[in-house]
Amino acid sequence: MKKVLLFVYDSFAEFEVAILNTCLSGSEYDLVTCSPHSSTQTVTSAGKLKIKPDLSVNEVATDDYAALIIPGGTPFPLLQNSAVTEMIRTFFDKGKLIGAICGGPVLLGATGILNHIQYTASLTEDDSNYTSVMNWSNKREEHLVCDQNVITATGSNYIQFAEEVLRRLNVFPANTENPLKYFKVPTMS
Repeated sequence: MKKVLLFVYDSFAEFEVAILNTCLSGSEYDLVTCSPHSSTQTVTSAGKLKIKPDLSVNEVATDDYAALIIPGGTPFPLLQNSAVTEMIRTFFDKGKLIGAICGGPVLLGATGILNHIQYTASLTEDDSNYTSVMNWSNKREEHLVCDQNVITATGSNYIQFAEEVLRRLNVFPANTENPLKYFKVPTMS
């Protein structure tokens, strides 16, 4: 079975990846979680969900995964975590798919990846905690940006983010029109 790695950390915004995770559960992909801490240490999401990750970032074998997903939250404490930045950079350098949403692209910035791609994020130059790692000249004021092997999105654009990641993973054909309609349009089913 193929695998997708979800990076979880204290404060990560679980709602930004919930639909993606749900859709992966019915696919040929297993979802594996990793955190910057020991796999025995619980991570608490922005919505106060407690998650026990499968692995620590030190245990990740990049070649085992088709993609890395980085949700938003408050990643500031992780900017100097070399294990986190090395893991992310390895995914990029190997051409693996990376999806980062909302504040997640900050971690791409900490690796230098934002110097090589166009991106979007739910951040502005007023977010002074992140000024040192963001390449603001490469930021696009768009809801979703795909460049090389990286997909970035604003936090409220989580459905389109999920669709693009799922397309790139071939969970459904690239020409499928409105594949996540169920999540966009209320029905009685």
